[in-house]
Amino acid sequence: MAFVGIHTGFSSVGRRQSLRKTWFPSDPDGHKRLEEATGMAFRFIIGRTNDKSKMSALKREIAEYDDFIQLDIEDEYSKLTYKTLAFFKVSYALFEAEFYVKVDDDIYIRPDRLSLLLAKERSHLQTYIGCMKKGDVFTDPEHRWYEPLYSLTGKEYFLYAYGAIYALSTDIVSNLVAFRNNSFRMFSNEDVTLGAWMLAMNVNHEDARELCAPECTLTSIAVWDIPKCSGLCNPEQRMLELHQMDTCIHSPTMESDK
Repeated sequence: MAFVGIHTGFSSVGRRQSLRKTWFPSDPDGHKRLEEATGMAFRFIIGRTNDKSKMSALKREIAEYDDFIQLDIEDEYSKLTYKTLAFFKVSYALFEAEFYVKVDDDIYIRPDRLSLLLAKERSHLQTYIGCMKKGDVFTDPEHRWYEPLYSLTGKEYFLYAYGAIYALSTDIVSNLVAFRNNSFRMFSNEDVTLGAWMLAMNVNHEDARELCAPECTLTSIAVWDIPKCSGLCNPEQRMLELHQMDTCIHSPTMESDK
């Protein structure tokens, strides 16, 4: 049903270890059970670096866990938008799915509930699911380059999903794959850039507040310290703490992985 790419970097070894101790099983059998129970495939997404020692360490980690997809793109924060576009293109080529989900490596996920959200019947083939926020050109100086779009649409704001987690339907991703890289306008903010592309495609925006929950509840899907931090403020430790809470881990899917 979905391919979930957990975007990570060369400085995030500790985050990946915490994830493998919580909702992202480290052993092949646990990983397989999670994928079979949810109908979703999960992989870490990372690029490359010129640092030979970091590349060697990554190769050892890949050999140990075999839970990565490595992109042929330099992995640094300034090129995050390019990495995201490369992720959608590569994942579309490797996995036939109804949705492609981008997730940061510093948030806590309930895979079973994410599966239920994506499985809902929808009338729109092009659906963009996320925790939506408003970008207001008149109050947010960071987004002042959006004025041409605002004047064209006649609106004072547009919606886009927080970058920590969002999902694109396969019809949207197929359109992204069809375009040449230089046909996209790239901005410094990945989430805002993606929102601009979605605005241009006139897709259906689905606002799912369960994807930006500040704490574990009976309905939360993604938990992170919004708005204080763009993910969990201390992800390596907080991930482990959340996984000890009944409200975070109690579900048939997670129970079967223990």
